[in-house]
Amino acid sequence: MAYTQADLDAVQAAILALAKGERVTSIRFADGKQVQYGEADLPALKVLREEIGREVQAATGRRRYAFATTSKGL
Repeated sequence: MAYTQADLDAVQAAILALAKGERVTSIRFADGKQVQYGEADLPALKVLREEIGREVQAATGRRRYAFATTSKGL
């Protein structure tokens, strides 16, 4: 399934809702599929958020780079 930024936003909103104390929350994905999650599913939602985030980032073609600089000639 190809995830979208809207899917990532929906998962993040579900995580926040559960963290605020809601007992059940649901997510409707771009393909029309709706899934309900409860408090016990919070770790699974966090894994899903990471998976969707990687897929959305790969689709946009942006990569993160880190450059190190030193002053001692390394």
